[in-house]
Amino acid sequence: MKRFVYSNIPIVWLACFVLLCGCSRSGLDVGEGAVSFSFTEDDAVRVKSGNAGLANLHYTVDIVDRQGDTVAHYDDYHTVQTIRLKEGVYTVYAAASGEPSAENSAFGAPRYGGAETVTVRAGENTSVAMVCTLANVKVTVVDFEQDIKDNFPEYSLVIKPTEDYTGSDTLTFTQADADAGQIGWIDRTENGRFVLIFRAVNKQSTAKRQTYIRTITDAEPADFYRFTVKMNPVGNQSDGGTMFRLSVQTDTQEYEFPFGVKEHTQPVPTVGRTDGGNIREPLVTNVDTRDGVMRLDVHAAAGIRRLRIRHEDTKVLREYGLPGLVELGGDNDAAADEAQRAALAGILAWSDGSVVGQTDTWLDFSGLMNTAQVGGALLPEGIYTVDVEIYDFDNQLVTQRVTMSVARDFAAGTALEAALVNGVPGVGAKYAYVTAQWLGSSTPAGLGFEYRAAGSGDDAWVKVPAASADIDEAQKSFRGLLTGLQPETTYEFRPVGDGLMPGVSAKFTTDVLTEVPNLGFEYGSTGSFDGANDVYDPNIPGQERFWATGNPGGKFKMAGMGLGQNVTLPVTGSEAHTGTALWMKSYYVSILGITSLATGSVYSGTFGPIKSAPTNTTQQRALVHYGQPYTARPLGLKGWYKYIPQLINRDIDNKFPELQGQEDKCKIYISLEVWGSSVTSRPEKPIVVGYGELLSGATQTVADNNGYVPFEFRIQYDAGNLVRPDHIVMCATCSYLSDDFCGGEGSALYIDDFELIWEPDKLSGN
Repeated sequence: MKRFVYSNIPIVWLACFVLLCGCSRSGLDVGEGAVSFSFTEDDAVRVKSGNAGLANLHYTVDIVDRQGDTVAHYDDYHTVQTIRLKEGVYTVYAAASGEPSAENSAFGAPRYGGAETVTVRAGENTSVAMVCTLANVKVTVVDFEQDIKDNFPEYSLVIKPTEDYTGSDTLTFTQADADAGQIGWIDRTENGRFVLIFRAVNKQSTAKRQTYIRTITDAEPADFYRFTVKMNPVGNQSDGGTMFRLSVQTDTQEYEFPFGVKEHTQPVPTVGRTDGGNIREPLVTNVDTRDGVMRLDVHAAAGIRRLRIRHEDTKVLREYGLPGLVELGGDNDAAADEAQRAALAGILAWSDGSVVGQTDTWLDFSGLMNTAQVGGALLPEGIYTVDVEIYDFDNQLVTQRVTMSVARDFAAGTALEAALVNGVPGVGAKYAYVTAQWLGSSTPAGLGFEYRAAGSGDDAWVKVPAASADIDEAQKSFRGLLTGLQPETTYEFRPVGDGLMPGVSAKFTTDVLTEVPNLGFEYGSTGSFDGANDVYDPNIPGQERFWATGNPGGKFKMAGMGLGQNVTLPVTGSEAHTGTALWMKSYYVSILGITSLATGSVYSGTFGPIKSAPTNTTQQRALVHYGQPYTARPLGLKGWYKYIPQLINRDIDNKFPELQGQEDKCKIYISLEVWGSSVTSRPEKPIVVGYGELLSGATQTVADNNGYVPFEFRIQYDAGNLVRPDHIVMCATCSYLSDDFCGGEGSALYIDDFELIWEPDKLSGN
């Protein structure tokens, strides 16, 4: 089953649950993580939403993978405890599924829904907060004016999605409901409409029922409409003096429009774009070419009685010749309308003749947006709004807000410096993800980006096309990956498309790139290190030390007892992949009654120094100091290794009795961490901003490459801690539980030719 993404406007919100992801030591297959849930509701929403009865809400949960397939569904979140998922990126959808309470069922109930993306990683715990937003429209009737109470023995305001709708969620507000402050919730149609119907019994003739209708055309999820029904002071006595007006009050304004008498009512009037675009999206003309189609089509099946164009932009639009109110038809005669046509020539045009009685006409703002000038200057870049009001012969009035824009073909682009994209930071040392939006109604061909080093000439632009998978037609946005960049360099980029003017350029600066020294393990020396002699040290001679090993501890002897040898050594020839490699092995050690597992390893940090024989494993652990200062953010590590494990037979502190007799594993990992300012020793619980590892059993015996096999792992970054690290812990060990002195005596690991990966397209699988 495929799942389609939806969005809501978060005006009224409910924090509905926290999603926790993680994995345990046992019970999961390789590459799996566990997902567990807890749900909460915010009491503050009850205040905002009246007597909604939120405690009765239940949430359904759908978990959808990146291919759009639903991998898990739950009818009630209360039944969800812990589930297992493969590593990957998922979207979790939640929707309120509870029925309205019995005492409130006549007025619907708020519906909440939301979606959140979460990355499931094996071996890690991750949490993500999810917010559910109001998906329907909140309504109330503030009051019916006193004149209505005086003139009608019965009356009500009915609210429903469409005029012919017969479903159960039709809201009927009486005077008693208004007095009680009743709140209701209505589902608007997909194009943002719902209908208001005022019904009343005539006081002079109680057998005569009168019906008036009005359509709301621009409702959004989480809008709150507060209605007051008033009588028009100028009415027709044959209708009982009733030409009603509806007062709509929002948080920012109050405006009025008349109810129409409903007899043989035709469909409500409509305003559409001649270019076929969504009327709720801007009509755009390019600031350079001024070739945008700025024409609207107006349709009224009952015939147009009056057509008005209103705006409140006194600063610009009036200066360029568009009055605050243009009225066609209504009380005007044909001569008055034609006089306006002449006065507005070059600004606003409409179809020939009078609009009165026409079912179709058009309005064209092309002159205003494309050619009108003031002091030799065209209409400046910006967004302009007008209201088109159609009143038909069935007394139906529709007001459509129309947005017009003088802009470039593209909205300004942004580099995703603070975002996680496909699991990697949006801007790295040698790459950057950038995004932009197009403003037209149709998807342009040839979408992509151009970039250059800041300050370069016009001939330095390099074009990168956007992949089809990175174009979101619904959101009119697209993304590009710029690669091959230089670290710590400022670049500028701009969106482009076939036949379009390039968008406004924006800038970003690439991240720092710091290579780890001697990753190929070609260099090293033997000498006195960390309080011991004849120790092999895998650092470049004469340079600052980065790597450490347990070799000084392995060389330690007392009273002729102890290992007395290096546990990590260089190898060449047929024992290496190329040049020089590192070989490490686990040994059992007993000295003066103190036992230990001396494990071959190499890690970023320091060891010791050894001054005397450690008397317990706690003192032995204190000799290992993980971490080196580091502020870069590589994306992964690749290299070559060969692993020959033994069965686990040593567990010095008896921590893992269940692992005895199981095959040992090797481990290679990178942990990018934040320790804090001026902190030089690894905290007990550092902030881990990125982590990746290889945990492997025995490698296959192959003839090629001297028995070595390649490996690669990605560094998984935490979207909640997308900051620059200040330290790196990088380690390779032949026994994965070496920190706990547990492993297989004799397990041996060979490593060679490590390389950090700095660009997303260089990662396997991309």
